[in-house]
Order: sequence, then structure tokens, then C-alpha cells
Amino acid sequence: MNLIKSMLAASISLALLSGCESDFVDHPDEPINTAPVISVSDTAVVEKQAISISATVQDEGPVTYLWSQNAGLSVALENTNTGTVSFIAPSVSEDKKISLNLTVTDSEGLTSEKNVVVDIQQQLVKLSLEGIATDSPLIDAAIKAKIGSQEFTTTTNSDGYYSLELALDDDADMSQLVTIEAQGKEQQQAALLQSRLMSFASLKTKAGDDAVLTNDEDFSVNITNLTTAKSALLARENLFVDIKSEQDLKRLSNEISADELVKVATAIKVILDKSTSNELFALPEGVNNVLELALDNEKMTQYIKKVEQTPEFSQAQEEMLADEKVVQSTKTNNIKTFYYNRGNLSINQVIELDNDGTGRYLLQNYDGRFDWIYQNDVYTLNNPEGFYAYQTTADIEIDGETKRVRQEVTTYKAELKLIAATENGFLVKETEYKNVEYPDGELENYQLTNESILKVFTQNEQVDFTFAQTQNPIALPAPHIFVDQVSLGAITLMLNDDGTGAVSELGNTPITWRMIEDNNKQSLHITLSDYDNETILFRQLTSDGDIATFAAFSEFDGIKNASVGTGSIIDESETFNIATIPGIYSYNFDGKSLDEFWFELWPDGKAISMSVYDSNEDGQLSVAESRIYAGNWHLDDDILTITRNLNGRDDCYYVEQDPNCWLWNTRQWKLIEQIEDTIYVNNMHQFTYSQGEEPREKTFDNRKFNRATERPISSPLPDEILQQIGYQPPVSLTGLISPNNYLGKRLYFTDHDYKVEGELGYFHFDDNNSFQYYQDNNLSTGTYQIFSDNQLILRDGSSLMYGANYSLLIGSSNVVIATFEEHIWPHFTSENDAKEYMSIVADNKPVSNVEHLIGRDIYMVDRDQDDQWVVSYLKFDEDKITIYSDESFTTINTELDYSVDDTGMISFPDDQNTMYLSLVTDEFNIIITNDVGNSSKDFNYFLFDQQKAKDFVNNTNALRESAQR
Repeated sequence: MNLIKSMLAASISLALLSGCESDFVDHPDEPINTAPVISVSDTAVVEKQAISISATVQDEGPVTYLWSQNAGLSVALENTNTGTVSFIAPSVSEDKKISLNLTVTDSEGLTSEKNVVVDIQQQLVKLSLEGIATDSPLIDAAIKAKIGSQEFTTTTNSDGYYSLELALDDDADMSQLVTIEAQGKEQQQAALLQSRLMSFASLKTKAGDDAVLTNDEDFSVNITNLTTAKSALLARENLFVDIKSEQDLKRLSNEISADELVKVATAIKVILDKSTSNELFALPEGVNNVLELALDNEKMTQYIKKVEQTPEFSQAQEEMLADEKVVQSTKTNNIKTFYYNRGNLSINQVIELDNDGTGRYLLQNYDGRFDWIYQNDVYTLNNPEGFYAYQTTADIEIDGETKRVRQEVTTYKAELKLIAATENGFLVKETEYKNVEYPDGELENYQLTNESILKVFTQNEQVDFTFAQTQNPIALPAPHIFVDQVSLGAITLMLNDDGTGAVSELGNTPITWRMIEDNNKQSLHITLSDYDNETILFRQLTSDGDIATFAAFSEFDGIKNASVGTGSIIDESETFNIATIPGIYSYNFDGKSLDEFWFELWPDGKAISMSVYDSNEDGQLSVAESRIYAGNWHLDDDILTITRNLNGRDDCYYVEQDPNCWLWNTRQWKLIEQIEDTIYVNNMHQFTYSQGEEPREKTFDNRKFNRATERPISSPLPDEILQQIGYQPPVSLTGLISPNNYLGKRLYFTDHDYKVEGELGYFHFDDNNSFQYYQDNNLSTGTYQIFSDNQLILRDGSSLMYGANYSLLIGSSNVVIATFEEHIWPHFTSENDAKEYMSIVADNKPVSNVEHLIGRDIYMVDRDQDDQWVVSYLKFDEDKITIYSDESFTTINTELDYSVDDTGMISFPDDQNTMYLSLVTDEFNIIITNDVGNSSKDFNYFLFDQQKAKDFVNNTNALRESAQR
């Protein structure tokens, strides 16, 4: 209590006493000190924002303050000794609460406390999507948007429209892509539709200030049969790996086939619209919805083949392409240049339209002229004399005999109908009208009409050339010009800062270069100094990250050339790694089919080029429909070379090893870019058409391959073919021991059959990739290569096959089980141990009894009747061996009574054969059966780890098969 108040009260009390006659007087109560009264309210703050909380205190005198935190996420409090405390709210991924405590103390030590709850509110970035789920509108369909691991849901109304709010934490990765799905109900259960959108950040920008994204701002908010087909083809093209970036989504969108896109979308519409009245159009058996079907290349291809010739399919396609909710409006009449984009393996032409109604058709050294008109979204090109011509050959039947004849094909008219706008161009339906002539008169001439759907860029998609600002080489498409026995469909440029440079495909011939103004954009212009100052112009059409699309123009010898293709800056630090090259390389990116071409590169240096085509369309591949091209591969100076060799057989792998072989075809790949298991390469292709002939011209182009672990076919190859190329493709093995553990050491072995006690042999691997191989008093030397899965390939031109395999299967202590070509046997790091083992085997001398095996799960590795290695499951009891039919050791297959003598030799009633352990280690035992009937020994392996046993078997079979190929 205040001191002055106390003194005043005492004075008043004395004065009253002195003026009173009574002995007793009632006095008022002395003032009593009370605790401070605190007024403060709970509050809320948005994460990462500053907040101040003030308290009001009632008390007769001065007080002190103390703020503290007693619950929730920790915060740094400021001004804790005042009536107003401050802090910065922490970042949260959901709403959180924290609790603060305020303690107020008066001058006499009385205190009061008050808890304050503060809601820390998550800061959300919100975006609403408004669109329609339709083929026919999906009624009351479940809509689900996915962004990373988050999902947002709503339903459509009776017209198929939906509105869905997305809300991301402001700290979330805004570059994540958005995917929307619509799942139909009841009669529309087969309709699982999907649309892939750009990143959340890009969509937010497109939506503008109202944060509502409509189909006017981004057409992909409409979830349709066309977006579903596109989503499935994108997944296939990316090998079913999640598409993580906007750049990858744009790149893949440019690479999928437009023709296949429209066919798959049409098939989806047929299923959803036509199947209720005709069972022919129903989903294939076992397929639950249209998205599942679209993701399966084989089943969708079969379905399209079944229905595409029906009137319903054509009708569905027409209806789809006329539906403004499914295809984006193409209204435009200002196209001056069409840049074709048929795909990576196509030579893509350029069509230029001049204002005077004339134009040029530029394709592979052909500069054709035509007149053109535009009407009803169709550009018609016409020249009765023809604006593009080429020669080809055809196999035709004349008088019961198949003959190859010459054809001359001339395109005299083309119609380009714009059917849908895309993110950076148009889908175009192209109809070409051609005259086909037989110059040697074998058949009557005739007219031909071809239709196809493709993607095009236009001059509106051109961007500034951005690849010149680099010190690395640039891989670009080239306009298929022919220079010094080189056909340039691709070109690799080195651009120096001083405006000079070089072209690697022409022996680093010098160039000069500059950036020029071109269609209001910057384009790259180069001059070939040693080739009459001929020039090439490069226009960049997309800016989709590391891989972009370009158009290249030149005018050599008075002929204008042009081509469209992909290009990239070459990261010279990213090269082929010889340890990881073996595998399958395929053009196929969208699933398995029966029309495929691929390469199989084996660790032993063998290369197989495979071509298959189901020509009779029976769904199976026959020997006649499968073609093997044998050759080899090698890596030199970061260039991967793949050859095909001929000698009239399918096993001509090495020209240098077989004098009858001759080099027919050579490919050389220079790595441009690698994205996951997709590789982009600069491809050189060269043929030698006859033995002894000089190689023909070199052809360069840029190509894309899929590095796969399975052959890209939907039906097995015939057994006759598999016997030649191997039942298992060249895939990485698992569980092999690293040879690096044994570098610098001799690995001793004896004769594999152990029939006689002879001289030891050995392998010795140095750390400089050289090896020594000693056996039967012969010493061979050579080099070895270790691959990423720990396979070794030995190359010795004197005594070993070129490309012999050697691998280490399992090891323990000083011994390792190795496989060399088709042989499997133990190798020892100690010469004495090897000699002792050799003596044990030769003398039938057991090294142990079976006590350590009693009751253990044993995985026995042995060969079956087909000479394949397999795993058997067995256990030893005191007097019985139980063999199980399953790896869980639950189902008994058979039981064998046995006995063991004092030496450890195992024998069986009514059986002359005996068994004994010849080697015992922690990881494995070797057990030998003395086969009396065949006067031989059978070597098997007891392993105690199931996975190691499976690896042993899989690796052994694969390596033996490779050796036998």
C-alpha cells in the first residue's frame, strides 16, 4: 500500500481518539492491499507477421510486468518487462496456437497472472479453377486436383461445370505442376478424365487479380477426352516417371505425336458416347476406365485398330473437333510460316506464305512454289505442276513375281486445316494430293490422297535466340545440306566471343557468326568461310529449358533449304559412361508394340540391332517378322560407336575377329542431353552397301532414345530368335561383388573338373585395367573393363574370346565364387588354400560334418535338367534331409534319410552316391556329390541368405547365357 495513504489514515485515527469521551470507539477498516487486475484478450496473427499484445492493469500504485511463453511453437518475445509484448509469428504449415503468460507484481509483492492464447494463422495463396468436365458433360462427377502431395476436391453440377479452390501455404513450392481429374458416376463410371496444367505459379499469374482461372485464360482447366489423351501420352513419353517441372511438361508436349493424340482422344469419346448402344465400342475386358486404357499403349492400339474404320469413329472425331469445350479456338488468318513438328525422327518441312498469294515449300533440298488461299480455317496450297517431288522404290507383284520398281511421287495440292490451338501453335489436319508415276512403265500411274494430323509452330511462336551466350558447343538442327560427302541434318557449333567459330561435322571448319534482327526477334546467322561463304540462319521457336525447337534455313547452290528440329547446349561434363552403357536403347517412348526398332548393347561389346513388325497382324511375332543385325559397340573420346556387320549370318559381331565379316553400317552418338532415362544424341549414320566398297556419305541428325530395361515389344520373340540374342536382355545385374576388393591380388584356381591334381591357375587384376591369366603353363595378358553392376569383361586377342565375361558371385574370407564364361568355381587369395582345396576334392576328403547345418534354412544353388541354375530349399535334421517346395519352408516336397560317418561323408540308403562338404565358410558351403553312375562330381552351393541365393542364380544364368550368345 502507498506509504502516504498509510500515514494519512493513522493521523485521522489519532484525531478522532483525542476528541472522544468514550473509552471505546469504532474505527473504519484499514485499507487492504489487493492484487493487480489484468485485462488482456486472446488474439490472432498471420504467420511471419509482427504482432504487439497490450495488457491493461488496474492497481493503486506502480507494478512490474513479466511476459513469458508457456506453450506452442517457440517465439522470440520482445519488451517482456512492459505492458506491451511483441514478437514475429513463426512460419506454420497449418493453423497453430501458442500460449503466453503475463505476470504483474505490485509494490508489495502481490501478483496476478493471465494466459493469452494467440492463433498463428497459416498464410495461404489461393487460386480458383473454373471449367467443365466433358466429353458429354460429367454430372455430379468427383473433381480432384493434385499439387504435389496435396489434394483438393469438389463436384461438378448437372451441366458438368465445376469451381474448385486451391490453397497452398505461402512457403510451398509454387513451381509444382497441377493435375486435375474428373471421375464420372454411375453410367459415366468409365469416364476417368485427366488434365495436366502448368505450375501453380504460372496459373496464378494467368488468373490475374481475381485469382480465378477460367478456360479463357487457360483452356486446360477443361477436363476432356482430348486432355486425357494428352495426359496419357505425356506419361508414356516420360516413361511413366513423374513430370516434375514446367519445362519438362512443355518439352514433352512438343514431342508427343499429334496424330496419335487425336486418335486416342477419339477412341475415348467412342467408348463414352457410343458403347451404350453398341457393345463393340465398350472398354476392353479387364480395363476399368478410359484413362487406364489410354495409358496402355498395347491395349489402346488394339482398340483403335478394332474401331477406327467404323462410321462411329469418324463421327466421334468430327464431333470432338467441332466441340468448342474440347478443342481451343483456332480463329486466325495471319499465319505466314508453318514450321512442321511431326516428331524427332521426321524431316520437318517449312511452308512460307507470301502476301501476294504465292508461297514456298522447303524440304530436304527442295524449294517448291505454289499459290495459296485461306478459307474456313483451311489453307490450300496448289500447283498443278507439283511443288514437291521425290523418287522412291516399291515392291509390287507382276505376273506372280515380286519386283522392286521405281516410283516418282509429286505433291500438287495440300490442304492445311487448323483443328485446335495448342500452347504454342496448332494441331493441323493435312491432306496431300499426289501423282504416283512408274517411269519404267510397270504399272499405270495413279493419284493418291494422304491424310495426317500434325503439330505446327508459326511465326508467332518465334523467340529470341538464347543459346549463343555460352562457351559450350551447341547442337542444332540443320537444313539437310550436302557438303563434302556429308549430309547435314544436324550441326554442332562452337561460337567464340569474337564472332568466330567452327562446325565439328565438317572437321571443325571455320565460321563467322552474328545475331541479326529477324521477324522482330534475334536469330543466329552463321557463314561457312571455306564454302563460298554460304550461310545458315537459325530461328528459335521454343524456350523450354535445355531442349528447344529451332528452324534452320540455308541457300546453297541457289536452292533454299529449311528444316525444323530440336537442339540444345551441350554440357561437355555430361558424357557417356562406359560403365553404364550396356542396356536397351529404343525409339519407343509410349509403351510396347509389335512394330519396333531397338539396340541391345551388351557388356562384352556385342551390339544387336533388332527390328520387328507384325506384318500379318496376328498379334504374334514370327521369325520372318523379326530381324537381327549383329555388330559391336565401343566408346572412344566420348563418342559411342555402334556397328552392324555382315557375312551372311546373324552372328557377325566383330569384323576384326572374323575375316568374312565386313562393316555394313556405322552409327556414332555424341551425347547432347540426358534427362532421367531419356537421351538426346547427335547421330552420325554411314553405310557401306557392298563388301570392299568405300563408305557412303555421312548423315548427321539429332535423335532421342529411351534407355530401357525391357525389350519394347508386347509379344515375346520367337524362341529361335531368343536363342541367338539371349532370353534375358542386357540389364544390370544385382549382388555381384566389386572386383576392386581383389585388385593387386592373385585369385588362384584349379582345373574346374578337379579330376586330377594339376597345376594351379590364376587371374591377376591390376589397378591400371590390365590383367594376367595363367593356366596350363600359358600366360595371357589383356585389358578388362568393370561395369557399374560389377561385371568384368576381359579382352585378350590371343587366347580368350574377345569380350569374355568374368564376375564374382559371392565371397567369404579368403575365397570367392567366380564365373568365367560358362564355368563357376571357387578362387582363393591364398595359393596354399587353393592347393589344399584341390587336394580335398581329388581325395574325396570331407572338411566338416553337418552339425553346423542342423536346423538351418539352407538355400541350395544347383542346376536343373535344362542346365539352368535354380534355388532349392532344404533343412538338415539329425538323420533326415527335408526338401521344401517353397521358400518359406512350409510345404515338404520330399524327405531323404541319410547317415554321416566319422570322416563327414554323407551316404543314403539304397544309393551308391555319396556327398561331402568340400568348403565351409560363413557365407556359403560347397557340397560335392560323387555321382558313381557317371563317374563325375557334381558341385552345389549351400547359401544361408535368401537374397544372395536369388542373386547368385539370376546372375549366373544371365552370365552363362551371355557367354553362349
